[in-house]
Amino acid sequence: MTKQVSHCYRHAQRPAQSRSHRWSIRLLTAGGLGLATILTLTPAPAAAGEPPLAVLTTDPPNDPVGMVASALTECSNRLNRQQRWSIARMIHDESTEQGYDPLFITALVQVESGCSPTARGGGAIGLTQLLPSTARGVASRAGVTWRGPQTLNDPEANLQIGIQYLRELEELLDDPYKAVAAYNMGPAPVLRMSSKRAQGVRYVRKVMARYEALRELYA
Repeated sequence: MTKQVSHCYRHAQRPAQSRSHRWSIRLLTAGGLGLATILTLTPAPAAAGEPPLAVLTTDPPNDPVGMVASALTECSNRLNRQQRWSIARMIHDESTEQGYDPLFITALVQVESGCSPTARGGGAIGLTQLLPSTARGVASRAGVTWRGPQTLNDPEANLQIGIQYLRELEELLDDPYKAVAAYNMGPAPVLRMSSKRAQGVRYVRKVMARYEALRELYA
């Protein structure tokens, strides 16, 4: 069974701007975990678009982007160094903007696409495996200009829309487990589902298990 702490994938320091976020903070406190404080970003690297080689090799533990870049080495789709750091920055920035633990979003990306920006399956596209029919309606609320399904081939746009969609599901369903289940199944089958039942959904267990594994290795 999923650990009781697994739902604490929200950053504790994001201002409580919605009911669902305030609720997530209470769960974090109840779980007894002092996790996921928002760290200050390190200065931007030089023009090459990635940190110096020494940084790439050592992945300093106090660098939150480096933490995500290290976690991305666990992807089934192997990323080169530049891809790994580029996607790590996007995951970190978009996750913290929406109040999510970047390692949780990394886990979701690993489960959904194996970290492949060009992944396709069942009509879903990209890192967070979004259906164009779903993504089109969410894009404007995520601040992304919709240019058709090809929009989802862009890793940054894909992450922005995917994380926005997850946040909206959490606000709609007022339960983090149900939100994760709905991300995979759509909201309709989850509306009358209990939180306990949602915890047992195979997809939810898979994402949360991956999140716990990444936390143990990299947090």
